[in-house]
Amino acid sequence: MFIISITDQIGYEHSGELFNLGLYKNKLNDPLDKYRRLRITREFLKVKAIDYVLDFRFRKSAVKEYFVKKLLYRNFKPVYMVRSANLNYYFPKSTSATRLLFKNDPICVLTDQMKELVEQRYGLEHIHIIPNSISVATYQKVKTKKFDNPYIVTAGRLYDHKQFDELIKAYAESELPGKQIDLRILGQGPQLKRLQKQVEKLQLKNRVHFEGFVKKPETYFAGALFFAFCSKFEGFPRVLLESLACGTPVVSTDCPTGPAELLDGSNGILVPHHDFEAFKNALNQLAGDTDLLNQYRENAQASIARYDHQEVNKLWKAFIEGMQ
Repeated sequence: MFIISITDQIGYEHSGELFNLGLYKNKLNDPLDKYRRLRITREFLKVKAIDYVLDFRFRKSAVKEYFVKKLLYRNFKPVYMVRSANLNYYFPKSTSATRLLFKNDPICVLTDQMKELVEQRYGLEHIHIIPNSISVATYQKVKTKKFDNPYIVTAGRLYDHKQFDELIKAYAESELPGKQIDLRILGQGPQLKRLQKQVEKLQLKNRVHFEGFVKKPETYFAGALFFAFCSKFEGFPRVLLESLACGTPVVSTDCPTGPAELLDGSNGILVPHHDFEAFKNALNQLAGDTDLLNQYRENAQASIARYDHQEVNKLWKAFIEGMQ
């Protein structure tokens, strides 16, 4: 397996051989430089005798995608990956251009709902569903992060669409601060200062903790009462998989897409999308009902067995064999 990174920003551990295309990018990033990098990438694919390319790029420009198909993927087999319910990340704005560009290509999405969104908006047909996966067994040995007070946890990049501000507001209005149950937020991003000011204004600096980037977030997940999540949109949030794999229940809004596939009523509480009153009530309910919390804990790991690496690898195997 080979990984091609378009930018020189390698932030996570990886397996396979890495080809850092970002090292070939000049400061101007002009059309000639982009063309040069296309040729470099094409030569890499030829030399390594790549059979299939899983394309995770954002693909917003129809013109750029036309040249990528003509100059890079000629005689190669791309599989276009869609990892978010926000389809504007992965397809050009023009539906007709999208249909022309991708009508004959395999497209891989994460959920049934994402498949429906792509079909309805663009009329594309060759769509395959392969969800994110996780090694459930490895999370059974996670060491628990402990603090003086019990806490709930959330995690993600601190961007607007993650709606951490709404989560903080719901937490502030809930019974949790009065019960000395803290909120711990894992992640970093451009919204950090604004969120810190919000917490200060709510006089919750002793209750809400910004932990920054955490290399092993599962240690926090395992020690939490439950995981809280209220994003505007997702794809198939891995943090929910990781939390449930740790045996930690989840409270989430039903954003498109992912939470509805993971929360089946046995492992947490799913409330309507953007219904923050219901979200607050769910926080109160789970924090105040030890029996329900323990019941969800007992069911958490078993509820995601179908997303274990071994099970999802079968889907990948069938997918690849079907392309041959």
